[in-house]
Amino acid sequence: MKEAEKNDKFKLKEEVKESSVDINMVQLLSDQTGISVEDIKSIFEHSKGDLEKLIDIIKDVAPCYMAIKGKFQSKRQGDLNGAFCLVAQGVTGDILVLKSWVDFESLSQSFDIKATWESVFSYICKLENVKYKQAQRRFEDLLYNFFTNTTLNRLFTSNLSLAELQKSLSQAIANTFRSDLVLDIDIEKFNQIRYKLSPVAGKSAEEGIPQGQEGQENLQQAVKSVTLACVPRLDVIKGKAVADLRENDEIEVSIASSYPLGKFMNRLFATNKLMPVFKVKSVQQLPSGAYMVRLFISDGIEGVFKSSGELKVRTMEKANQRKKSLYFFVFLTLIMLIGFFVLFFVFRR
Repeated sequence: MKEAEKNDKFKLKEEVKESSVDINMVQLLSDQTGISVEDIKSIFEHSKGDLEKLIDIIKDVAPCYMAIKGKFQSKRQGDLNGAFCLVAQGVTGDILVLKSWVDFESLSQSFDIKATWESVFSYICKLENVKYKQAQRRFEDLLYNFFTNTTLNRLFTSNLSLAELQKSLSQAIANTFRSDLVLDIDIEKFNQIRYKLSPVAGKSAEEGIPQGQEGQENLQQAVKSVTLACVPRLDVIKGKAVADLRENDEIEVSIASSYPLGKFMNRLFATNKLMPVFKVKSVQQLPSGAYMVRLFISDGIEGVFKSSGELKVRTMEKANQRKKSLYFFVFLTLIMLIGFFVLFFVFRR
């Protein structure tokens, strides 16, 4: 009888101990993943003790991505307004996609950054225009420089307040565009399943890598090449329409500084006081009616920009013609001087 009582007490202690370990584990996973305690308990029950299954479920449902949605509106009429949607990985702070819009027109009153990031992203995509590409590029450069990996990770882990972020970003935008403005931002955390169902992941899958041996060759080629976003310099009066561009035409552009290589090349050109001028590799009209222009920068490096066919860009054709005319004028002057000296010596004799 006493032996039975001892066994019952031992079992009870083991059950309490096991329960205590489970509660601590549940709380730890909840703190680390951002999933509620109730959901973690439900995952434990669903996995039925299978550790691999437990990890897979947590990977799918744990918030590991973050979307930052924002809009700024000028207090003065006639100044620039803008909006953006940025999606990043929470732990690494890597930016996966950034979509922005800048215009002198006001945003629709129906635009709400408190809506889901998918709807905000899709809305900004529909607002995309080519009228103020230079201002948009400056805005995107600002965002890429502002939202560093550590800043994004601090936001994801709630170690940086939204009010603090909003104040700093508002000041940075105001300094860039020299405008008095009002900025609103919102942060949304979400899981891997939701990202896979998003318009961003859907677009990537749609444009995905071809299968088979040809697809592998294309993948290897893509890895070896680097593509830099460029912004063509406009010349409304003497420029050449994008639709009329041909292979080997030389175009003046500015290189986006979103990535280290772009920053390095811009610094190199600035140090040598040179303007980036590259030859056209190809001009392709897209189904949307816009044109995709690819530029040859170097072996394995190409520039690319997209715009409407009517947009007039500055080419180097006029400059080359002027250079040839100058060379001809100098050559003609030298011939005349030589002829003058020859005649002078002849008549002197």
